[in-house]
Amino acid sequence: MNQGRIIDNPIQTFTGHTNTKNFVGLSISDGYIATGSETNEVFVYHKAFPMPVLAYKFNVTDPISGQEIDDQSQFISCVCWRGQSSTLLSANSSGNIKVLQMD
Repeated sequence: MNQGRIIDNPIQTFTGHTNTKNFVGLSISDGYIATGSETNEVFVYHKAFPMPVLAYKFNVTDPISGQEIDDQSQFISCVCWRGQSSTLLSANSSGNIKVLQMD
């Protein structure tokens, strides 16, 4: 019987996003990796670089004052590439969906 093995040394590590308690989404397309973050940001990596090549922060607007605020409770919950395109759909924990276009 073949037992599973544990990989001790990953081939590559990507850093920059925060993920300690919530699933923040992950999607891969044509050498690009998109992931959410618990900082309410979307990060895009290219397989050749360990740091993000792009980042986008969801704006949070206070409904009373209309001012942008830093809501620590919100996070990106889903990311998905649109087919083989450079369009990325992302959603955060408050239900906002953004369509992002990489150029």
